[in-house]
Amino acid sequence: FQMILTVFLSNNEQILTEVPITPETTCRDVVEFCKEPGEGSCHLAEVWRGNERPIPFDHLMYDHLQKWGPRREEVKFFLRHEESPAESNEQ
Repeated sequence: FQMILTVFLSNNEQILTEVPITPETTCRDVVEFCKEPGEGSCHLAEVWRGNERPIPFDHLMYDHLQKWGPRREEVKFFLRHEESPAESNEQ
């Protein structure tokens, strides 16, 4: 099984990358795939109906997308070029 996750690399949605997702792919894998070599802390955020939330690095993305079901079309994923608010809170 494989699906493609579209990740926007900037706010204007002009620049995007398509990430192949398997059932083992974690959010961290997606971030590593999308970010520039040598770039510092980044995180993946999902935006749905104006609400943004960071996705935990250990999240399995395939399961995550399946849970959205038919609403998946409404969800956009953005690479944020900053440390995840969620990850920094846990330290």
